[in-house]
Amino acid sequence: MNPIKNALKSLSVITTNVLIALIFFIVTAKISNPAFFGKVAIIQLLEVVTFTFFYFIPGQIITREISYLYAKKEVNKGVVGKFLSFPFLAIPVFLIFLLFPNYVKLAIPYLFLYLLNNVLVAIMIGMDMFTETAITGNLFLIIRWGISIIAVLSHNIYLFVEIWILGGVLSVLLNYSFLSRKVGLVLPSLDFAFLFKHFKEGLPLYLSSSANFLSSQGDRVTTAYLLGSYYLGLYQFSALVAGVPAMVLGALNNVLLPTASFYKALGSDEKKMSSISFRVLALISFLSVIISIPIAILVVERFFPDYTEGIRVLILLLLATTLPFPINSLTNFIIAAKKSLRPFLFLSLLNAGVVLLTSFLLIPRIGIMGGAISQVIVTVISSSFILVYALRTSTFILGKREGILLTAMPLIALYEVFVDPPYLDLLLLLSVIVLFKLFKIISTEEVRLIESFLPSKLKFIASLLKVIS
Repeated sequence: MNPIKNALKSLSVITTNVLIALIFFIVTAKISNPAFFGKVAIIQLLEVVTFTFFYFIPGQIITREISYLYAKKEVNKGVVGKFLSFPFLAIPVFLIFLLFPNYVKLAIPYLFLYLLNNVLVAIMIGMDMFTETAITGNLFLIIRWGISIIAVLSHNIYLFVEIWILGGVLSVLLNYSFLSRKVGLVLPSLDFAFLFKHFKEGLPLYLSSSANFLSSQGDRVTTAYLLGSYYLGLYQFSALVAGVPAMVLGALNNVLLPTASFYKALGSDEKKMSSISFRVLALISFLSVIISIPIAILVVERFFPDYTEGIRVLILLLLATTLPFPINSLTNFIIAAKKSLRPFLFLSLLNAGVVLLTSFLLIPRIGIMGGAISQVIVTVISSSFILVYALRTSTFILGKREGILLTAMPLIALYEVFVDPPYLDLLLLLSVIVLFKLFKIISTEEVRLIESFLPSKLKFIASLLKVIS
């Protein structure tokens, strides 16, 4: 289980998604009408609804359990078949979509395949099958955003859905083939006691996901309701651009849970794993923020001048989604260590309430900046909560080096918000490098550990880390 190689494989899928989706949406916006664009958005929203509300056993629980068994060489097709059975139990729930327009009814098979494929992927990454999931992920994205351009050209939403169904069928068949080759021919095996046990354990995460759906969309809905579509467009565009660095960092997050679970099952200390991960991710997050903000400003000013009014919002949202990434990553170690997940439900409900309250209080007074500030407030609350809980459950230890990085986070945020022009970020970049060097945030021994996971073509990264160790 090599976290660096696996992160690179996950990153390939995310890169494909960003590039092809960008081309798709630009072409669609140019050649289609708003009505067609809206129907595409509805299918995407139904994906989110399916993932949020129909994923009864969260993928984190599936991946953790499979990773534990894989580390002990105890994975068998019986366990895999039991996990694969629960998407079929969700089929009656999909019938709700029969009440919607015809193209939504046609999307029901796709949504089922989407759910089943996510379960397959959760199982496969628990078994270190990142190469296989990268192959199917890239194939699906090429069909989803590339081939579906044909439907856009013909303005045929039914053909669009049919192409997505084709992508779903191929992804499921290919992942099923890879999985069967690994563990033998797998058939769904219904075991209510087994499923209920894992449903009960993952219930806080499931309910948290539902609450997070409300909190993540609360500022958008409030902006649309109070300010109208023009300002919603500004805000949504800023949010999309600001979310790119976090999306890329998501490739790292995808490998943390299976890696932590795998090595935890082999007896590794989660406190040591979480500490080094926190410090390495802090370096990556700091550099991502410092580099991304000037680039984002340049791109908006040069290519999207109509959206320059939202630049300050973009900066706040980018900081809120990217800077606390090292803290949020501690959740993976809490899950891997099998600590209680019930506090996350409380956190999600708190976040949802705070987003709605602060959005209604701030947006009427200061416009879309109010929505961005609302997200910053929620980020501070959420990060603080996760940090305290990780310390209380002894899955993370706050040492001198970790304390320095936690202090640096708000200082970097304040610098980015109040210091202009963007080229002064070069001073901040140098300051971060000096900080890591001066306080030896990453030790020479830890660099050697990282180097042992690096592919031969990426050994130069270890050389760079040695400079600041």
